[in-house]
Amino acid sequence: MARVLVVDDDPRLVKVVGKLLRKRGHQVESAPNGELARQALRRGDIEIALLDVNLPDINGLSLVFQLREEGNNTPLILLTVRTDVHDQALGLRLGGDDYIAKPFNPEVLLARIEAVLRRSAESAPRRAEGARGDRLEIPPLLIDLTARQVYKDGVAVRLAPMEWAVLEFLVTNRGRAVSKEELMLDVWGTSQGVSRTLAEHVSRLRRKLGEGLIETQTGYGYLIPSAPGRFAATGR
Repeated sequence: MARVLVVDDDPRLVKVVGKLLRKRGHQVESAPNGELARQALRRGDIEIALLDVNLPDINGLSLVFQLREEGNNTPLILLTVRTDVHDQALGLRLGGDDYIAKPFNPEVLLARIEAVLRRSAESAPRRAEGARGDRLEIPPLLIDLTARQVYKDGVAVRLAPMEWAVLEFLVTNRGRAVSKEELMLDVWGTSQGVSRTLAEHVSRLRRKLGEGLIETQTGYGYLIPSAPGRFAATGR
């Protein structure tokens, strides 16, 4: 089970979520504001954080951005009463791993947490067909599957856990178009309610690694072409 940080200034919600998580065997820590959350996350022992967007001292989205800029890749699930799709998209673009609107179904929250934890905890990535050993070169990229690291022109690129999970699945299926549903099931454990989340993660990967790496298969899914060194045109 995991050590979970619940960041929210509503003590009632913290109590309810904490009780729910403890029943599943998780250890729970809470923080009522962004500064205390930042301190807790900097310790390095938090495995996943549930982060309210409306904090009393800092906007939760700004905190996500700051943490990612510092190189902190702790999985973050954003919780908010905001239902505007632009807010959701922004949270994912800034580095959130998932986004859940309040009020939420407890079972859905648990399922999302378990899916993010499952993907971030995997330490033995699957080998890509056609890769040389545990490394795949698609100039200017070098993807090290064992180290779970990507280099662009020799410089390491920081990826959030769920960004890596999406990339890993596409890489291990290189040369085969995978459906969005298949990808969502593998990464998030469900194909329901995470389509926008998937699209935002692919968008972030394209910005970080190059627009031509991941090809969109219109009406179906995504593909990383099998031809060595070939970058395909992307669609949105």
